[in-house]
Amino acid sequence: MASVDPLKKTVISFTIAGVLFANPVFVQADLGDQVLKYEMNHKDVQVLQEHLVNLNFLNLEETTTYYGEKTLNAVKEFQRSQGLNPDGSFGPDTFEALQQILDLKPLIHERLLKEGIEGEDVKALQERLKILGLLDIDECTTYFGSETRQALADFQKLYGIKVDGIAGSETIQAINEAIKGNRRRVNPSASRGGSRNSSLGPNIIDTAKKYIGTPYRYGGTTSNGFDCSGFVQFVYGQYGVTVPRTSSEQANVGTKVSKEDLKIGDLVVFSGTTSSRSGPSHTGIYIGDGNFIHSSSSRSKGVIISNLNSGYYSERFSYGRRVF
Repeated sequence: MASVDPLKKTVISFTIAGVLFANPVFVQADLGDQVLKYEMNHKDVQVLQEHLVNLNFLNLEETTTYYGEKTLNAVKEFQRSQGLNPDGSFGPDTFEALQQILDLKPLIHERLLKEGIEGEDVKALQERLKILGLLDIDECTTYFGSETRQALADFQKLYGIKVDGIAGSETIQAINEAIKGNRRRVNPSASRGGSRNSSLGPNIIDTAKKYIGTPYRYGGTTSNGFDCSGFVQFVYGQYGVTVPRTSSEQANVGTKVSKEDLKIGDLVVFSGTTSSRSGPSHTGIYIGDGNFIHSSSSRSKGVIISNLNSGYYSERFSYGRRVF
């Protein structure tokens, strides 16, 4: 057998390695071969957007090749949902997390899944509803409770299926297709969480602003005078959004969001605003551009607009809560 020249052998090895590096073996061949970042223009960005839209993390009427602010925020939200560092860049770790979701085995329809039953198939259903952004729980369980029923009903509404909160064969098939990105939502503009109405936030703010100047009144819950939590409860209540009466209770409703992810209409929570307790003690409603509306007891100001980044409120801001 003829011997192979060592230099030629080295060149062949590098060539093969170069081919493997330049063409990594991924299920999504066009996605994952480079880090995608904010303000990039690339065809892979459109593939990423398609997946984020299908998984209900991104609200776009039409996908593009541009990695803009909406894509950045959607990637951050996806990273947080997977326990990753939410830096907004679509790198190897984020790609792997997305790939694991796309590689999930399909749900198998063996029985009707409905409220009150238990089983591993219920847990598998919850895992997929959580991935789709419709079920807000820390850990999935084997019990089908009211939260699972509501999340399933939201999914059915979102994907044009008869809304009954029961997972039959049609719903199971639709969930499998949605996870793989093979089924479109009937309402493309619907945001993550399914039931959030994009026009509700601005409407809530318009109503809240009507009460600017209303005096502060401890324990007040009417237009004659509000305390902070009474004002929040009153305004939300005009749109059927139910929150508890006190600021400490309001601080635990809905879904927790950070300052940079606040949306118009979100509840904002502050701590340490009174000397009597160090926990949540003041609430308001976010109106956009770093501002919020609230009923302030300071010098009996009443309902006013303040900035989250001002010294006093910046130091005491805790987090936001998404309640609709």
